[in-house]
Amino acid sequence: KQKLYCALEERNIRYFENLRRGFWLYRNGILSRGDFIFGSYCLENIDFNEGDIVIDCGANSGDLFIELQKYINAEDYYAIEPNPSDFKLLQLNVKSKKLFNIALGESNGKKNFWISTEGGDSSLIRPENYVKTIDVSVARLDSFIEEFGITRVKLLKLEAEGYEPEILKGLEGKLENCEYIAIDGGYERGESNEQTFTEISNFLILNNYKMIDIYFPWCRALFKNRNSF
Repeated sequence: KQKLYCALEERNIRYFENLRRGFWLYRNGILSRGDFIFGSYCLENIDFNEGDIVIDCGANSGDLFIELQKYINAEDYYAIEPNPSDFKLLQLNVKSKKLFNIALGESNGKKNFWISTEGGDSSLIRPENYVKTIDVSVARLDSFIEEFGITRVKLLKLEAEGYEPEILKGLEGKLENCEYIAIDGGYERGESNEQTFTEISNFLILNNYKMIDIYFPWCRALFKNRNSF
């Protein structure tokens, strides 16, 4: 009825819209996909405990939660995805009430959003290839955290197709509330496909974070707040 495809493995099910992309993502199985995403953000370095809050910025269809659900409850998983079609899949794949169809940035308001669903490249910065543009609601992450009364974020996972620096600027008021920040700083910013790894790594290091681990193939890294929690 939804005109979607799905992958099944044991009791796990993942819905996807693009057949080619879905076959590539789940070619080795759903659990393998979850394990890979979890490991690519170096999250095996984190000791999760009951009640830990995770904010997944750029959640796409929710594949991070395949493995993450072993460690935290769905009610403590805040997933943010601005692309409407990806958000529809997120709602089907993750049974949580903490799913938000908004974008994050350096200011609150509205912005143009470039849709590039097939390659997962949709962004607030115009990508090399896109299908259309839409208006999306944008929130500062520190405002978001304050609105929901979150006092401590165990993990912020940040992947925004090149818009990561602006999102971190919008977190400055609550940066000290995050224990771990996992970033994707790959070559995805704008039409020239620039990397953001250098800028966001320097920003975090200058703001009292230390780098814990790197996943070199995709320019991903995990940072930890130097202040003890």
